[in-house]
Amino acid sequence: MAQLAQQHGILLLSDEIYRVFCYDEPFHSPAEFNEQVVVFDGFSKAYGMTGWRLGYAHGPRRVIEEMIKLQQFSFVCAPSMVQHAGVTAWDYDTSDHVAEYHHKRDLLYNGLKDRFEIVKPGGAFYMFPKAPWGSGTEFVAEAIRNQLLMIPGSVFSRRDSHFRLSYAADDRTIERGIEILNRLARRA
Repeated sequence: MAQLAQQHGILLLSDEIYRVFCYDEPFHSPAEFNEQVVVFDGFSKAYGMTGWRLGYAHGPRRVIEEMIKLQQFSFVCAPSMVQHAGVTAWDYDTSDHVAEYHHKRDLLYNGLKDRFEIVKPGGAFYMFPKAPWGSGTEFVAEAIRNQLLMIPGSVFSRRDSHFRLSYAADDRTIERGIEILNRLARRA
């Protein structure tokens, strides 16, 4: 995609907030293949700084200079303590944290793959299975009635055939969710 955008003179925007959560193969930014890429990243996912609103962008000088102009007149700056936390976070090794999420991904995927049409996610901490019956919204409503909170896929797509699961939970909660989902899937 990066090379195709370059061939056609298209500026590519790359959201890389989940880049450290790349489980099965190394992460590659499109900026490695094309200088005309603006990369957006931040600290919320990798370093548990959700809500602190500290992020950054890098890319072609002319684009970044225009972004700075816009930023200067619409937002002063992130609080200094958040900036210091961000600089400190860069020295933090997230590999144990990422390995824990890799394990959670595998636990959830292996627990659901026999009863759900599902693609094994390569990163982040969400899974997007297809509802085994009814619409995504109908399946989610039944899961909620069974004490399992999920989000219908229609929130992320025009289609209402899937649902989104987060595996940012402890293993016992994930195992309980697997049991509920498999029980609901058998109703098909």
